[in-house]
Amino acid sequence: MLAAFSSEWVKLRRRAMLLWGIGGMLFFTVLATVFTIERAVRTLVPGFHGHGFRITIAELSRPSGLVHGIVGVSNLVGIVVLALFAGATASEYSQGTLRNLLVRQPSRIKLICGKYLALALFVLLALILAILVAAAVAFAVGPGKGVDTSAWTSGTGLNDAFQAFLHIYLTSLGYGVLGTALAVLLRSPAIAITVGIAYALPGEQIILAIWSNGDRWLPGQLLSAVAHGGTSSTSYARALLLVAIYGVLTAAGTLVLFRRREI
Repeated sequence: MLAAFSSEWVKLRRRAMLLWGIGGMLFFTVLATVFTIERAVRTLVPGFHGHGFRITIAELSRPSGLVHGIVGVSNLVGIVVLALFAGATASEYSQGTLRNLLVRQPSRIKLICGKYLALALFVLLALILAILVAAAVAFAVGPGKGVDTSAWTSGTGLNDAFQAFLHIYLTSLGYGVLGTALAVLLRSPAIAITVGIAYALPGEQIILAIWSNGDRWLPGQLLSAVAHGGTSSTSYARALLLVAIYGVLTAAGTLVLFRRREI
């Protein structure tokens, strides 16, 4: 497994992977941070509840205000992770390199687990960098908009930031499992990424339009609930439990298919 883990890092150090993985996360987290602060208002319009990026300056001045924008785009960060895992795994099929990898590592289970762990570590480092850069941008932009940033560095603020990071990373791992499963099933980077994005974005919204309780059971909605630390319809504990169950079942199915399927 260590050999598979190390070999994956050779590919992850390529410019294209760095631009897509790290660049994608930086783009969404920084953009969301700037957007959230710049669109903050003194008082919300009556009847407007502050969904999305539009919130009050007072809310941004709370300890959790630092990561408000980042949490808001957690699903987009997840899409980047899904595409990263799907592309990195499915490219082994499309480029014909899987046979060569299996010569060096005959155990298919060790091979795919090593690849997943390498990608998971890459996402961890990329997410840390993205959040640090976004936080620096928030501290630079916030005071000019009238946001009091003193609470962000308090014990509560740092704890809120860590909790947000942990929730988003767990969500990213879930998207990684989905991306890997699609890659093994479809064996084409373009198709796997397209199907994953199509389901995660418009797909679940269409299902929600006809299934009122879909937000309590659909994988994408549960991952979003984990990223937000729970929602009004699903608690964090329930969402995390269901995501873990879905993840284990999906991972098991992926391992069986990867082990038995002809290359």
